[in-house]
Amino acid sequence: MFKELYKEVQGIVYKSRNEYYLHLWELSDWDQEGMLCLHELISREEELVEDLPRLRKYFKTKFRNRILDHIRKQESQKRRYDKEPYEEVGEISHRISEGGLWLDEYYLFHETL
Repeated sequence: MFKELYKEVQGIVYKSRNEYYLHLWELSDWDQEGMLCLHELISREEELVEDLPRLRKYFKTKFRNRILDHIRKQESQKRRYDKEPYEEVGEISHRISEGGLWLDEYYLFHETL
């Protein structure tokens, strides 16, 4: 029964996939997110199973909001690296020979080279 319901709303998932970009998401990720969204929706509002037009409307709204939340989260993670404090490589280069760089500092140092 769940698979039949998902087939009813799968087009919404695929249309959203064409409209929005989520880094490293494949088709299976979109399907999984759509199924999770549908499960949450029909668990909370069981009467939607009987009313397919209403189910489609509710699902479209809930799924798109969910995708927009993922996009906001993705964008905030990208900006986090832009906000990290800048440190001149020359100021910390002496610590490389001392073995004093932490792994993240070492990685950032090599990224700047």
